Amino acid sequence: MAFCGGDKLLSAYQLAQRDGYAFMANNVAESNIFLGLLAAYTQARSDLLVQISPGAAKFAGGGNKLAGLRALSLMIQEIASAAPVCVFINLDHFTVDEWDLIEEAIEHRLVSSIMIDASKETFDENVRICREVADRAAGTGILIEAELGKIKGVEDEISSDDALYTDPDEAVEFIQQTRADLLAISVGTQHGVSKGRTLDLRVDLAARIRDRLSANGLHTPLVLHGSSGLLPEQVRQMIGNGICKLNKDTQYQYVYGRAACDFYREHADAMIPPAGVEDDILNLFSQSEWSPDKKFFDPRVVGRSIQSSIGGIAAELIAQAGSGGKTLGSDKESVS
Repeated sequence: MAFCGGDKLLSAYQLAQRDGYAFMANNVAESNIFLGLLAAYTQARSDLLVQISPGAAKFAGGGNKLAGLRALSLMIQEIASAAPVCVFINLDHFTVDEWDLIEEAIEHRLVSSIMIDASKETFDENVRICREVADRAAGTGILIEAELGKIKGVEDEISSDDALYTDPDEAVEFIQQTRADLLAISVGTQHGVSKGRTLDLRVDLAARIRDRLSANGLHTPLVLHGSSGLLPEQVRQMIGNGICKLNKDTQYQYVYGRAACDFYREHADAMIPPAGVEDDILNLFSQSEWSPDKKFFDPRVVGRSIQSSIGGIAAELIAQAGSGGKTLGSDKESVS
């Protein structure tokens, strides 16, 4: 099915709500992460949701966020063109500071959905900003995700020293006024490196928000940010109480770094000159009897190791989310 837009993504969320599973939303900053994810999701026959943050766009564009956004989105779409599963792209934690990027993404259909983060603003200002983005995207099929409440910690270019839990009654009013398609809620998770066993995770609050929305005729899929440190049983509890999307960024950053670190430590002797040999990197050791081994310093070699590690963790997370075998790519799934 390759890259799919918001209409398909909404169908995927509705199926997840109906059947009690969720999607991991996986942040991508370069191709090795995406290739590892795509291999795992193809193997599991699960539709794949990837996310591009402002920081990832800045990195991919060498400091130019707009160029980076286009490069990442088009890279993902091109590589996914022959995939047997649907691949969706979400903009993650974009703010009014990135309005030009939001406009670009909407105009050129670079994404399936946009997460507009105005959670640091007052309730009324949050509503105004989210409504403006929703109005701009109206008719394009691009979904809008908004956030109500504050999540403690640092995520990309967004930070908060305090947590502010989402109020169920405010959630209803917020969705009614913004017409957002998804709602990210604050129930005790943290951005960055966190440990699930030490979190005061309010599963009951997620259930109350879901039920309050439903009682008002709003079946809005709920999103959990800061989920990288959650234990498997906590993931299952959150899914069982209305969460349809769980964001994963820090976890893949660690897997990426750990895979590269382990690889280079294992093959250090093939790349670092022994004692007594001049560290002549500029001339590639042309004056020495010793030479580095290209089989190990070629970046494509460590890249394959990174892809494999990313894919291994992704497979475990797919199992936690229960999305294995759940793909619109088969054209057998439908919402009834």
